[in-house]
Amino acid sequence: MELCAESCPLCTEKDPVGSQYDTWLQCDACALWYHSDCLKIPAVDCDAIEIFHCPACVPTRGPSTVKPQPRKSKRDSVKLNYADMNEGLAGDEKIWGKLLSAKTFAPDRFKRYTGDQVTLERFRKQGLKEPFVINDKEQLDMKMPSSETTVADIAQAVGEDREVEVIDVATQSDIPGWTMGKWAEYYGNPDRDRIRNVISLEISGTDFANGIIRPKLVRDMDWIDHMWPEDLRPKEYPKVQLYCLMGTKDSYTDFHVDFGGTSVFYHIIRGSKVFYFIEPTTKNLKKYQKWSSSPEQSTTFLGDEVKSCYSVHLKAGNTMIIPTGWIHAVYTPEDALVIGGNFLHGLNIGTQLRIFDIEEATNVPVKFRFPYFKRINWYAAQNYNSTLRDNPKVLSIYELQGIMDLARWLQKDAAQLEDPSLTAQERRTIRADIPSSIDDPAALIDNLIYGVENAIVSLSKVKKHKSSHSSSKGDKHKVIKLKLKFGQTTDDHESSSSSSSPATTDAQKSKLILKLKQQDQPEAAAAISDEEYILDDLELNNHMEDDIGDSDDDEYQEDDDQDEFKPEMSILPIPKPTTARSTTRKRAAPIHSDDGYNSSGSDDDMGTSKRAAGGSSLSTKRTPLAKRAKPSAPPTSVKQRLLDRFVKR
Repeated sequence: MELCAESCPLCTEKDPVGSQYDTWLQCDACALWYHSDCLKIPAVDCDAIEIFHCPACVPTRGPSTVKPQPRKSKRDSVKLNYADMNEGLAGDEKIWGKLLSAKTFAPDRFKRYTGDQVTLERFRKQGLKEPFVINDKEQLDMKMPSSETTVADIAQAVGEDREVEVIDVATQSDIPGWTMGKWAEYYGNPDRDRIRNVISLEISGTDFANGIIRPKLVRDMDWIDHMWPEDLRPKEYPKVQLYCLMGTKDSYTDFHVDFGGTSVFYHIIRGSKVFYFIEPTTKNLKKYQKWSSSPEQSTTFLGDEVKSCYSVHLKAGNTMIIPTGWIHAVYTPEDALVIGGNFLHGLNIGTQLRIFDIEEATNVPVKFRFPYFKRINWYAAQNYNSTLRDNPKVLSIYELQGIMDLARWLQKDAAQLEDPSLTAQERRTIRADIPSSIDDPAALIDNLIYGVENAIVSLSKVKKHKSSHSSSKGDKHKVIKLKLKFGQTTDDHESSSSSSSPATTDAQKSKLILKLKQQDQPEAAAAISDEEYILDDLELNNHMEDDIGDSDDDEYQEDDDQDEFKPEMSILPIPKPTTARSTTRKRAAPIHSDDGYNSSGSDDDMGTSKRAAGGSSLSTKRTPLAKRAKPSAPPTSVKQRLLDRFVKR
């Protein structure tokens, strides 16, 4: 913005007078000066212009650009980038390619599947824990645009006047004021003035989307399809299912986690992409949270801050599924056209909730959040409640853990509604996220927890029956053997005995040693004796050994004077054994934990089945866990109590 005495080519008056003519703009292409008023640009907006092209130069030099604005209002603006830190070069738009080529990444470790292998049944059994690639779209039961589709075709199909968010790659900031018509013109120009990228054009409901069908796996899992009430669509629903991404050569999107912990499907129509993945471990997510909120974000490459960052190269025709929480950056080595979409689902509920909490903690603007996140989780709770009541057998152990995480998370809002100190406005705000079809949120949560507990018991019995059946047929089946050994220890030695001592001294104490041993060879069902028996009830946790950090521990030791040993019937990991414990072990009441929901170290696993959303079916209310009657007093013998608890035929 400068003052100039030259005449304005657009002026209709010879010597205009007035304060509106005090502000001038000079074209960066032809160097002519214009009154901002004649250009219909408010004076207050002139300082935001970075590169100005007059109307005569726009057809050849492109539209004017504005100075970048930070995507997060809480973070200070920093103009340095990785180039400044690593190579001392400022303003080099292609620095991302140079930076990435100079770094070493962990090799691609992710699985490749054929289309017919990618089913909901598979991932309900094994979980959806890591990204995977389908090299060929055949048998994915999906429909995608032709590789000949152009950006101009897309602009015409969605509307050339449709606003689109464009990212300036050099600054990683949004550039406002773009339409699809302008974007198509820019994209089709081989002499581009800047490197720009489009990653958030949602196309659901457009003519372009009419010819697109997402992969069947995604359609089978998506909560919007299975949990959101059909009567609320298409006017009111989370519009995040279908995106068109249009990247130019050397585009780069910095590390991020998709909003709301959504998973993503990603199909390359044309061109190629390189992904850089960071596993969403607790430690890595903490680093990501700190990095994303730091003013030093633009000078720190997150991949350098973690143990492993994996590189995956995708080419035209490839499809990738990215599970919940995976931190990733994307580089575009050549112009690329991509169709993708975000979806919440039941395989990773705990991690989805954790990502949402991170967004809350880092003040991510609403614009970059999953729409109606809390409401769709309430709808999911409502549907799962019906499933637990009517057909709990369809739910796997991973699904049950996810439902328990969901119940604990939603319980915070339900408990707030019961707070008498809450103002009417605060109560209305919380209630606005809860569907009107849920009359009693607290009762719904109690029913969920009650249903999960019963389903786990039933699932354990089914597994026990299968185990016994397989053993009787001589099938190879791993079981866990529990050995009970009573012994006395002194300061110098330890001896064992088949019965406990009647008395102890300070130097001599009775010990009950429980040894868990997994059998490598199949063995017939063993007769239960005082010394040895099969612990089928722990088989459920044994199958989750990949997710349990303490699975290698094989010995529990308890004091002989312990009041009672209560194995917790839970899908959570077995507590790490200790060599000595002097206090009574008590069963935790998970639904009354002050810590909110409890997500495991790995992605939670959970599937969905389609069901029209209806009432919460609370006609039969369950008694909360904390209020249920305690079991009758156990037998006096420690050994007999253990046998009664672990061996249930």
